[in-house]
Amino acid sequence: MRSLVRLAILILFIAAPVGAAAEKIMRIGLVSLPQDLGNPYGSYTIPTVTPGLAVFDSLTVVDIEGTLQPWIAERWESIDPLTWHFTLKPNVTFSNGEPFDAAAAAAALNYFASGDGLIEVVAQSVIDVASARAIDPLVLEVKTKAPNILLPRRLSGIRIPAPGPWAELGRRGFAQAPVGSGPFIATRWGTTQVDLIANTNSWRAPKLDRIEVKAVPEITTRVQGLITGALDIALDIGPDDGPILETAGAQLNIRPSGRVQLLTFMSIGDSPLADVRVRQALNYAVNKQQIIDILLGGATEPSGQAAVKASFGYNPDVPAYPYDPDKARALLAEAGYPDGFDLPADMTPGAMAGDGAWYLQIANNLADVGVRVTYQSYPFTMHIRKIRQGGWKGDAFGMDFNNLPSLDVLWPLRIHSCLWAAPWHCRPEWVPLIEDAEQEFDLEERRRKTQALVQLYHDEPTSLYLWEMPGVDGVSDRVLNYQPRHAFINFHEIDVKD
Repeated sequence: MRSLVRLAILILFIAAPVGAAAEKIMRIGLVSLPQDLGNPYGSYTIPTVTPGLAVFDSLTVVDIEGTLQPWIAERWESIDPLTWHFTLKPNVTFSNGEPFDAAAAAAALNYFASGDGLIEVVAQSVIDVASARAIDPLVLEVKTKAPNILLPRRLSGIRIPAPGPWAELGRRGFAQAPVGSGPFIATRWGTTQVDLIANTNSWRAPKLDRIEVKAVPEITTRVQGLITGALDIALDIGPDDGPILETAGAQLNIRPSGRVQLLTFMSIGDSPLADVRVRQALNYAVNKQQIIDILLGGATEPSGQAAVKASFGYNPDVPAYPYDPDKARALLAEAGYPDGFDLPADMTPGAMAGDGAWYLQIANNLADVGVRVTYQSYPFTMHIRKIRQGGWKGDAFGMDFNNLPSLDVLWPLRIHSCLWAAPWHCRPEWVPLIEDAEQEFDLEERRRKTQALVQLYHDEPTSLYLWEMPGVDGVSDRVLNYQPRHAFINFHEIDVKD
């Protein structure tokens, strides 16, 4: 028997190609895959956008400092306040061989301009695009309905699909068999796993042969996957997981998430949260610094505004609400709630670093001023659906001011206003201020008007401001050159040790 085994091994050794390298595979675990599968317009933030970042490209990207950079578009210019020209990189193709040219980009933008694309998550970022056309194969002209000096920044969130399969398969069919120009090709796109293989013909050809992206809803399971080697990268785990990861040959990677974490208020009904004094009181009632120090490993700091520091519109003069429970009680009494009130809230535990623990600590702090919080938990996919369509059971819910994809804070301000399809906070008098800021074509005046809105959203808070949320990922030591930034992962540069 042993001689037969030795003979079989020898045969396999002889049959193996000389010098053949082992296939390079990387496995990623995240809380949820995109609800719209491989539709490039169905998500714009990590973690759900993660597999799409490996498959698709945008015209521009925003770097870790918040600066706009060329991508497929090498340069751009404003012809007049309503007209932009983008010059594209030559010789870029989709994985099916179609050229990524000005006509392909125009087809994507005209999907939104026609109104058909208004159902998409990313539609608000290009709501002012009137039309697009190819002047020649490498020059794209975009017309806007109103001036928007930050249009090139907004386009960083529009990832372009191959126009042939999109037209042939339709939105739903394409989502199951997506085709992009990125470093990887999707061979399977399901609700629990996405399988990617190298697109060696991509303009940014990858170093890896395959990637498996898995939905792993529980943080503890994602951490365990790293420890056992079932995962190479686990997105959105806790800072306190660092020591146990180090014993297993892994480490923490802190990335900018582009989000200000909140407990968002349903302030359009007749609940106590309709009173601005109550919303201010809740902001004073929570000891954010203590939560950061104990539960987030000191990886961030309290925030009192809608903008992250890297975004266009960040206001350095807007402070975080200090921890002042006495002031919180005084404001509640002034508003007619000296004994507090009951506050039902919706949450999605396990979606981000340490969230279960800090949701409980927020409830404890609010209980100290008489506000009795009870949480109803939902899976992440249902949470996303409620953001799009409404249907919240509580008077508050876990949410964020998400400055991505463009790091332009007017984007989340629109979402937290009457302009959202299913609004939870609506001040009609704020809408013209948002629209006026968006149409301001002088860059510095646009910044000033945006910062004024940031101040307004602080003074009359729509939410309980918490902190600029750090993205905490666990990364195996076999992974090389993992350098994520705002709404972007450098998949073409990542490698693994042999």
